[in-house]
Amino acid sequence: MRSRPDDHTAAPSIRWWRRWGSWPGSTASGAAAVYGCVLLVAALTGYRSFLGVTDLGLPDVTWPGAAVLLTGSVVAAATVRPWGVRVPPGAVSAGAWGVAALALTGSCWVLLNLIQLVLTGTVTDRHGNSDWVTFAERLCLAVVGALFVATALAHARRSAGVCPRCGRAHSPQVAGRRHPVPHAAPPAVRRIAYAGCCAFLPYLTLHALGAAGVPGIEPGGFRPTWSMVLAGVCGVGLAVFLLLGLVRPWGMVFPRWTLWLAGRRVPRFLPLAPVWLLAPTLALYGTGSGVLAGAGILGDGLFGIGGAASLAFGGYGWALAIAAVSYQSRTRPVCVPREAIAP
Repeated sequence: MRSRPDDHTAAPSIRWWRRWGSWPGSTASGAAAVYGCVLLVAALTGYRSFLGVTDLGLPDVTWPGAAVLLTGSVVAAATVRPWGVRVPPGAVSAGAWGVAALALTGSCWVLLNLIQLVLTGTVTDRHGNSDWVTFAERLCLAVVGALFVATALAHARRSAGVCPRCGRAHSPQVAGRRHPVPHAAPPAVRRIAYAGCCAFLPYLTLHALGAAGVPGIEPGGFRPTWSMVLAGVCGVGLAVFLLLGLVRPWGMVFPRWTLWLAGRRVPRFLPLAPVWLLAPTLALYGTGSGVLAGAGILGDGLFGIGGAASLAFGGYGWALAIAAVSYQSRTRPVCVPREAIAP
């Protein structure tokens, strides 16, 4: 029988959220079971608008959604229950990652809902009707997806016989954590990040040409103002700053120009929280709109403003996701075994 090394023997000073390797499996199982049962009851009562896909002319996914969540509940339970050791670890990991991918894909528009909520105080569908139910569905899927990502990582590390938290082999008695020395991402990841930053250039250039009065740039004869172009440049500047922070050493420790924060470690959640909120939406939106534009279904094709927007958001979103994975790996604290502490 395979052993399941865990971090339940960690020192009391390590807070519960830092002992994430021990609780996401149970939490993910419970959350998926509750959500799956709610969807099952909704499907039995005739609900056919899960995630608003029927409004887009797509097939109903209420029944498949309930099936995926209920199956995922069993998969997550297998990562923490004794009977789970009889299931091939590869099958459990594949199931957990599959549920995570489907949940996050279903939640990918939640960022647009949040932006609309902040700007207007409400959430609507593409017809302008109130759409709070779909917003809640996407928000719940985002939480479930994050829990299943943590579950899949913890299970993979347990199966490999390493610590679920830090991914390294050490004794179960843990006295604390040690953070890595600040360093840049590997060259390949940095090049991807730089390409993601440059992906905005065609989009900004076309917007500037439209503001300058060049005809045929914007759809419907719309002409953006220079203030709109300037706002776009400022937004892109913030996006580039976030992406570069994930691949440069100053993203791990505050640089000198941050004054009183200089030299202090950057909390991991500070860049990663907005990144994982932005990356799935931008990557899937840019990729999906690019495919539709290339097929001639959406906008003015790949070589117009629509294609430039798809390149900008899709390229930046995927670069952001790749840089975030690298950042998480590079900033992951290392557990310090108790015997490694000098008396």
